[in-house]
Amino acid sequence: DEFDDNILAMRSIAKLILAITAIPEIYSISSIYRKPFAPDPATSSLKQDLYRLCEGTRNGVDADDQTRSEIARVVRELETMQPAEIVPTELPLKGSRHKLLYCESKGGSSGKIGPFVGVVEQLFATDDTNFTNCVTLGPFRISLAAEKKVIDDRRIKVTFRETTATAFGIELLKKPTKGSGVWTQRFVDDDIRIMDTPSLFIIRREQDSTPTLVDVLNNPAGYIAEE
Repeated sequence: DEFDDNILAMRSIAKLILAITAIPEIYSISSIYRKPFAPDPATSSLKQDLYRLCEGTRNGVDADDQTRSEIARVVRELETMQPAEIVPTELPLKGSRHKLLYCESKGGSSGKIGPFVGVVEQLFATDDTNFTNCVTLGPFRISLAAEKKVIDDRRIKVTFRETTATAFGIELLKKPTKGSGVWTQRFVDDDIRIMDTPSLFIIRREQDSTPTLVDVLNNPAGYIAEE
């Protein structure tokens, strides 16, 4: 009768729902609506551990051997959690700003200038290809313009173009710069990028795009409203 038909129909629907939910990820609501590089809650704890370890190391300059070892361990764990379907070199970067948390470079890439360590940032203004590495120390800024080219899913080739030095927004020096390198992405999402350049670098995306006092001092003309 009609009642039995309804029961059979409901059972069929229930079986279909169970079959769909048994298929991993393909029909998962979270996988359908989640952006490709959105931070995975499963990695949140590890990233917080990493931020804590990097804090106070002055971009890695002051990190002791134990801290370096712990950072390397957390990086290895995060690396195993990079989703297989993600192509790290396809991370959208246009209009983004990133701050160096830690590196193992012994050179100026760490922001070390004599006994001082500046703030190191990476800026992607106009596209995903051209960017600027900046070291800011008070009103002084050294900017290294560069271009990146994708080699494969994990590697990019970076070619340096030009170095500019400014103080209070006044250009002191500008000269062509030669050099290139291959950077290997170990873990990336919308929060953080971890790469070997070949030295280990950990860079965190800055969410607040509000200009700082240092930004205004280094480029005052850019913040003067036009009549």
